[in-house]
This record gives sequence, structure tokens and C-alpha cells, in this order.
Amino acid sequence: MKILIKYAGTNVERIMVMEEHVKLTKAQRTKAKVLQSALDLMREKGYANTTIRDVCSSAGVSVGTFYSYFNSKEDVFSDIFKVADEYFCKTVSHKLKGTNTVEKVVDYFRYYAKLNYDSGIETMKILYNSDNTWFVKSRPMQDVLVEVLREGQEKGEINSDVSAEDITVFLFIIARGCCYSWCITDGAYDLEAQLTDYISRALSTYVIKKQ
Repeated sequence: MKILIKYAGTNVERIMVMEEHVKLTKAQRTKAKVLQSALDLMREKGYANTTIRDVCSSAGVSVGTFYSYFNSKEDVFSDIFKVADEYFCKTVSHKLKGTNTVEKVVDYFRYYAKLNYDSGIETMKILYNSDNTWFVKSRPMQDVLVEVLREGQEKGEINSDVSAEDITVFLFIIARGCCYSWCITDGAYDLEAQLTDYISRALSTYVIKKQ
């Protein structure tokens, strides 16, 4: 059965698998241990103040072992983002509900808000830092939204003057800004309600109004 991982939990080994009752290899357990140590230290000391040597010391591994799994400190986030991408491609893409494109896009970002919320605010505070370039990469989860928008353009519901890719970039800038604000205010508002409201208003710019 598929599981949605809560990254802020104490058992980071769950990040390594998408199925229950799957046993990790020794190498996978070591990688999970390094990742857990990195997240724990970043929550405690902040991203900038956590060094690779700190992570290795906490995990009880050599620096060489660290580099056998990760290319850099930033790369420790890779498993988190890869699991999120897989979740959107294999699960969310088949669950989006709505009678039109706007409703489907809003539903997409409802899942996005839930993913951020379920990941835990402390973990999201770590991810939302200027050194994390995963946020500027084109990712599979965004491809899911591009396809929804393209379908809307083909149906005449969304303006085709702007590409589906550019609309996706615009909407993600808004979504990440909302999530960042939620982080720095310590979750002061309902993330799902706020985000879906912003997305609805932003998307109205591209909706073709029927005569």
C-alpha cells in the first residue's frame, strides 16, 4: 500500500521506500541514517551552520561515506524531492477532481499544500533556504500541472497566449511564496485555504470567460 511520508518524523528510513514492509539494504539504511542526522542538525543549528563534517560525526560515518551517497550538503534533500515528485506523478495525477481546468488546478495545489503541511513546518523551514536550488529546477511534479493546463488550453478554458509551462512557473512562485510565509509565521494560518485562494485568484488571469 502506498504511503505518504512525513519527513519531520523520526524514522527517515520511510523516505527510502514507497511501499510498506519493504526491507532496506545495509547501504540504504546507512544513507537514511546520514539523511536523518542532516535533517536533525539543520533543524537544530540551521542549514548554513550545519557542515558535512557535523553530519558525518552525528551519523557515525566518514566524510568519504557521505560523498558516496550525496554530492553536496544541498543534495541531502534529493530523496525528499524525488519522493514528492513520484507522489504527484503516480498518485495525484490520477486523483485530481474538478469539472473544469480551474477546479483541477486548485485541487492540485490542495495536494501541494497538504504535502508541505504533512512534511512538518520545521522540515519545510530547512527546505526553504536560498541555497536550495531544487526549487528552481524543472521537476516531474510540475509536468503534471503543465499537462492539466495544456488540456485546459485545448478545451478553450485557458488562454493559449501564454504557454502552459510559463503559467506553471507563475503559479509555483505564488505557491512557494505562500508556503514560505507560512513557515516564517510558524504556521499562523490555514495553509491549504490560503494557498488555494491565492491560486484561484491568480489563475483567473488566464481563464477564458465565456460570452
